[in-house]
This record gives sequence, structure tokens and C-alpha cells, in this order.
Amino acid sequence: MKLNRRTTLIGLGTIVAGGGAALGTGAFDTVEADRSVNIETAGDDGALLGLEILSETLTGGENADVIEFDLDTLNVNAITTFEAAFEITNNGTNPVTVSIEDDEGENLLGTNGDPMTFDHDSLGSDDTEIELGTEGDDNDQTIALDVIFDIETTDAEAEIGIPEEITIVAESVDE
Repeated sequence: MKLNRRTTLIGLGTIVAGGGAALGTGAFDTVEADRSVNIETAGDDGALLGLEILSETLTGGENADVIEFDLDTLNVNAITTFEAAFEITNNGTNPVTVSIEDDEGENLLGTNGDPMTFDHDSLGSDDTEIELGTEGDDNDQTIALDVIFDIETTDAEAEIGIPEEITIVAESVDE
């Protein structure tokens, strides 16, 4: 084979490409690094989703961020309704859908016969979420929900199935 400019360039190119493949590109498979993070939460009046207890009967006493119920005040074998007792406000810039679930993921919106539910006149019988608009939007930015206890036993000592925790989920609505 005759050595000329073209074969020399091809030979050098092959050496460089082969060397790069053999030695690697400098990329990596795994990196582990420690970084410090500072996270703060906002109170409900400044949060993107504001939650407020409007009923003095349902407030959590010293901790106003906890909904606490004195079950001794509920009637057995009766439906007890606290009208407009719990308010949810969308303080964000996008409309949201809001759902309320018990600790097992069951829907608590509407009057569905569960021991504890949240209801509003605008909810239909099959609604599982509420749509909240933003300031200046056509949809309401705030909704006040009734808190309803449906106690179907005459035994005041019986387990009545009121959830110990609820989850309020707000998801942004794609416009």
C-alpha cells in the first residue's frame, strides 16, 4: 500500500476513533452527591390551596390546622350536618380540581352514606371532585363545604367508621 496524504488521514482517523472507543468518552453511569436543602411551608392563607375551618364546633382547639371532632356531641342513629363548616380556596394561578378521600382512598365528597362526608349544593350525586377557578375566573375560587356525619348505630360505644385522617388532593386543570 502506497503511503500518501489520503491513506495517512484515514489511518490517523481510525486510530483516533479506536482510541476514543477504547478509552471512553468521559461519561459516567452513577453519581452520588450530598446537598443541603431548605424547605419551608406556607400557612393556609398564603398557600396555593387554602384550607380553613369555619365552624367553632369542628376546630382543633389549640391547633387550628387540625380538624378535630368531639364525637361525644354527635347523635347516634342520626345525620348531623355542620353547614358551610370547611372552606377550600384556590390561591394559585391555574384552575384546580379538588377531591377529598379517607385514609383508604375512598371518595368523601357528596352524601354517599359514608359515616363522614363533605357536601355542597353544587355537587351532583356522582361528583368525586370540585373545580375551583382562580381570581377573576368564571368558576368560584372558594367553596364552603358542609361536613356531614351519618351515624347509623344506636350503640354510642360502637365503632362508627369515621376516618382518622383525610387527604385533600388538588390537581391543576389543563386549559
